[in-house]
Amino acid sequence: MLELDINLLFTVIDVLILFFALRKFLFKPVRRIMEERKNEIDQSYAEAEKTRQEAASMKSEYDRTMQELDEKKEQSVAEAKAQAGREYDRILAQAKNDSDELIEKAKKQAQAQAAQEKQKANEEISSMVKDAAAKIAESESDKSLYDAFLNQVETRED
Repeated sequence: MLELDINLLFTVIDVLILFFALRKFLFKPVRRIMEERKNEIDQSYAEAEKTRQEAASMKSEYDRTMQELDEKKEQSVAEAKAQAGREYDRILAQAKNDSDELIEKAKKQAQAQAAQEKQKANEEISSMVKDAAAKIAESESDKSLYDAFLNQVETRED
């Protein structure tokens, strides 16, 4: 069976010394290194999550900014269209006013010219009447004078 001798005692003491030495010089440093590595990995995961959240935040800010820019663009386009419509209406109204003034001016010129022609015609008629009256006074027959007057009027109308 098992004998208890001094070798067994030294073996047990050697194993215990080896255990405590390994524990102090091997297991604790290895555990500390493993814990540090675990902390580094956890920190890397935390940084990655933080970076992901920042990226998501930046993306949402980018989307919001793009939406605001689209709204501003649409508003600018609408304002430009409205301004163009107002400018079109203003130009159209100005053209209408100009054409109305031109038409009015042409009417006044036509009326003035008609009045001048009427005045001229009245003066010619007066002149013809005077000439006719003078001829009546000089002439013998009224019938021949009347016929001469009518001939003279016809030639002036032509």
